[in-house]
Amino acid sequence: MRLLRLAWMGPVALFVLALVPVAAAGAPVHGLVTNCTSTVTCKFVFNTSAGTGWASTTSKGLSFQLPGEAKASYNLSYSTYIGSLIGTYTYWTVGHFLGTDVNTGKVVYGVTDTNFTITCHGHSGRGGGCTYTYTTDNGTIVFHFTTAELTSTSVSCSPSSIPVAGTTTCTAKVSDLWNSSHIVAGKVHLSGGGLGTMSNHGICTLVAGQCALKWTAADNTVGYVAISATYLGSSVFYTSGSSTTVTVTGGD
Repeated sequence: MRLLRLAWMGPVALFVLALVPVAAAGAPVHGLVTNCTSTVTCKFVFNTSAGTGWASTTSKGLSFQLPGEAKASYNLSYSTYIGSLIGTYTYWTVGHFLGTDVNTGKVVYGVTDTNFTITCHGHSGRGGGCTYTYTTDNGTIVFHFTTAELTSTSVSCSPSSIPVAGTTTCTAKVSDLWNSSHIVAGKVHLSGGGLGTMSNHGICTLVAGQCALKWTAADNTVGYVAISATYLGSSVFYTSGSSTTVTVTGGD
């Protein structure tokens, strides 16, 4: 039986997690929301016609367990945003999730797309508000599998403070979050804000999980400059990124 426990952030969350699939992502599993009669549970029917799933509107993490798996995977990152307000109390809500299947160590990700209709069931009296329930209809879920393991990218620049037109060396390090003994391979894209210049067109190749490039500040760049590092991912390792700041001093 396919079991999927979804955790919704609620119909008023206003942010979205951007996801970028990597090569060799598996075919998605599609499902349909059949009902959601309270703020606690929703039911899903998958295109395999086997099994149902549940969603909570009060938690920020997603959990799931696939057929034949011994363990459930908990607390995948999950976020939603309101696409639009339809009518008076119906919200079009889109959700995104990303995490690791603990049984395989591989990244899974996907989206949800639902309409929440909020119903007031009368005034509670003495200044209290309505008792609400949420009905979800026209809802879907798409669940993707990959062959990649989740990674973490960090970046630091030394020196972290340079004069106008000065140069700093920025080092990116990428690690495997599923198995620290796995050495991540591939390329990293480094970029700097302002009008500065990154060496080698901003692309470096990981050696023993890290690589470095030089960034030179432009002669009209002063203040805090963001330096970003994005590991581009592969069929084995999933993409990730982070950023740091460099202080550029001096100038006119």
